[in-house]
Amino acid sequence: MNQIYNSFLALIVCFGLTLIFGKILIPMLKKAKVGQHIREDGPKSHYAKQGTPTMGGVMIALAVIITAFIFGLFKGRSGLVLLSMLLFGTVGFVDDYFKLVLKRSLGLDERQKLIMQFVFAICILTIYSFIADNGLFAQRFPFVQQRISFSVLIYPIMIFIFLGVVNAVNLTDGLDGLASGVSQPVFLTIAIIAFVLKQQSVGVLAFAFVGTLMGFLFFNANPASVYMGDTGSMALGGAIAGFALVLDIPFYLPLLGGIFMVEALSVIIQTVYFRKTGGKRIFLMSPIHHHFELKGYKEPKIVTTFSQVSILLCVLTLLLFFYSFVGGKL
Repeated sequence: MNQIYNSFLALIVCFGLTLIFGKILIPMLKKAKVGQHIREDGPKSHYAKQGTPTMGGVMIALAVIITAFIFGLFKGRSGLVLLSMLLFGTVGFVDDYFKLVLKRSLGLDERQKLIMQFVFAICILTIYSFIADNGLFAQRFPFVQQRISFSVLIYPIMIFIFLGVVNAVNLTDGLDGLASGVSQPVFLTIAIIAFVLKQQSVGVLAFAFVGTLMGFLFFNANPASVYMGDTGSMALGGAIAGFALVLDIPFYLPLLGGIFMVEALSVIIQTVYFRKTGGKRIFLMSPIHHHFELKGYKEPKIVTTFSQVSILLCVLTLLLFFYSFVGGKL
């Protein structure tokens, strides 16, 4: 009962801190002219967003770190999730810094990002292999009551999952409030699963993420006064992958993070089809949220719909999670 109380308190504290940091950092970002660059081939409605402050992910990271310090979450599995957030957030921060502060238009290239993400994923997996009760090899799997051991194959699988989740969340961050709105039910679901598995500190940390996203949406909802940038989206992706790792539920991510997966798949499908057909497209534009924009749907409607679908997928994930362990050991 005490941990439930701490969870809601962590949510409130993190929410409040994010609001405070927003009031402080957004004017600083405006003064530094750290503004969003808009794709020339993108929807015309986005042109008005040119110059809107970005790198707001710093607000998210700071709020979560301070909340974690207050509630003593810098240890064990929750500490590893924080490390995952910081490492992958660093990749995004460096990319944002090069593009927006140093004015290098390309920032980090895709190869550099992937190498950094690959190295950080190995670091996280190596650390977890030492602190996990049963090592890294046995994972929970949908529709199966007992854990399944993947032996050493779990390492390349988890590296692929880390890179996939981080970049999928990054691709989702393309509309005002989209990544924040879609991520909130994901972190809430993670918190519920953590408490069921008696990983209380992990659950408290997940509630802190819900709180910071609530606070961030205050500034990020349409019309946005700040964007999280790669700093925020990659930090969130690192956190989600980290939570899945420490709770041994990475194979629930395709359903739990279904919106992220669809966004990433739309880019992959578009790219492959474009190359194979010599320039033809399946979608008007990818990621898929831009396709719906160009079809005439208003941005707030797309964000609301995607967020509602995310809630539905999270409910289905919880149902599947509980069903999979009926009569088995959690």
